[in-house]
This record gives sequence, C-alpha cells and structure tokens, in this order.
Amino acid sequence: MKHPLKALIAGLFCAITIVAQEPDPKPASLMGDIWTAARKGDLTALQQHIDAGVDIDGRDEEHQSTPLHHAAYYGQVETVKWLVEKGADKNARNNVGMGQGQLRRRFAGEQFTPLDAAYAGMESDEFDSDARKAKREVGEYLDSIGAEKNEGDWFGLLCCFSCPALFFFGILYAAFTKPKPEEIPTPSKPIMVTTSPQIAGKKVVRTIGLVRGNTIRARHLGRDIMAGLRNIVGGEVTEYGKLLAESREQALDRMLAQADELGANAVIGLQFQTSVVMAGAAEMMAFGTAVVVEDA
Repeated sequence: MKHPLKALIAGLFCAITIVAQEPDPKPASLMGDIWTAARKGDLTALQQHIDAGVDIDGRDEEHQSTPLHHAAYYGQVETVKWLVEKGADKNARNNVGMGQGQLRRRFAGEQFTPLDAAYAGMESDEFDSDARKAKREVGEYLDSIGAEKNEGDWFGLLCCFSCPALFFFGILYAAFTKPKPEEIPTPSKPIMVTTSPQIAGKKVVRTIGLVRGNTIRARHLGRDIMAGLRNIVGGEVTEYGKLLAESREQALDRMLAQADELGANAVIGLQFQTSVVMAGAAEMMAFGTAVVVEDA
C-alpha cells in the first residue's frame, strides 16, 4: 500500500509542476491596449489582441469608443479596412464624440459613428495636411461601404442659435408686457394702524378679523448693475432701499383697502413679512387685525 501512495503523491507533484511552468496564453509581445494599436495603425498588435480574445468592438472607458472609432479618427486607412474585414461594427456609436465638436455634440445629445470620427477635428491643429487627407480617405471608404453618419447636428445648431434668440425675445416680451401700476382705492375714511394690540384712548368694540395686502416685486437689471457698483465702492444701496420702500407702501395700501371694505376703522397688530418667491423676486406682505374702535 505504501508504493501506490508514493506514486500518487509523486504524480500530483509532477502535475502541479507542469501546470506552473505552462506559458501564459497571452503573447509576451502584447503591449498596450487594442485602442492604442488602432490609433497607431499597428496591425500586428491588433491581430495579437484579437488572437488573445480581445473584443474587436471593445469600448474604451473615456468615450466608449471602439478600435474602429480610434483608427478612423486618426486616419489609419489600412487599419480601418482591416478592422472592417475582420467584422468590426462600422455603425457603432460612442457616448460623447471625439476631438473638436465634442461639447456641441454632448449638448445636442449626439454620438459619433466611425464615419463621424473620420471627419471630426479636420480644422484643428492636431492634424497636418497629410493626416487630413488620410482622414478624408477613411471617410470616403466608410461612406462607400454604407457606414452610417449621425445626422443630428442640426439639432445642436438649432439649440445653440435658438437659446440666445429666446432669451432676447423673452426680455422684449417682459419689457413690453410690463403690468401698469395698479390703482389702489383710497379708504373712504381714515384708518388707524398700529403694531400694538391696542390703541391708547380707544377701545375695541368689534373685531372683524385678519386683513392683508401683498405685492411681489422683481429686481431691475439696471438697479442690479448700480447696486453691484455700489458694493465695490461702499455706501447705502439706495436702489434696493427704494424698491423695498415701494413694496411696503403698496402692501400696506392694499391691506388698508381691504380693511375699509370690511367696515373697519383701525388695524391693530400690524406686521410685515417677506419671502423669496424665485431668484430675483420677493413677496412683501402686510397683515393685521381689522377692528372697530371707539373712544374709551
């Protein structure tokens, strides 16, 4: 029984030794990644990557571009033809484009195909005349085999031109549709107003209830500019002070008009409250308790 056991142990040891000494299935000469090989037009390295099991349509991390995108962008004519013959997807789309025009395409929600990549960056300093010629040749080849081209540029251009136009017409609309100042009715009789809950020498004979008045005011561009300059040199910001004073008076007048309609001759417990409605606009509210008072 001892000899078979020794033979088994020796066999396992030999098997482990052989496995440990087996060569790496990945070729030792395989340097860099498949996208770098495509950019450089290194067909030998590309073949080694494919033989090693690398996906010919593998995506890079930066733009999700395939090797065909890279080869087309850098004008590697023979590499593009070789990749297409090997079955690379000629209509693959990446995420955010490549090279110049990337921001425009990202803004428009567009993606590059290899044909787009071939014509991208033609006006940049990244490519000389020979490189541009090679890129055009790549584009013509891809076009001849029916590769798709993203036709969504018109949308990006439309957005680029329409946004400033909409902003300009919005300003004109706001200027010409500015509401006229509201004519607040004058109370038919004098109404006493106080922040305290009572009025000296008077007694409350009837409590009517809550009355309020409010206004929402937006800042003016001209006032913003002047206030910004005032912030540099220091001093009172009279532009905003005048705006707040007008808002308080308008809110107070509306509150008094409501109190007069309800038959009150005094408002006690007056308070002011302000709140931001949106950027650049705030509400001013005046409220209190409408009452009827008589001499004590």
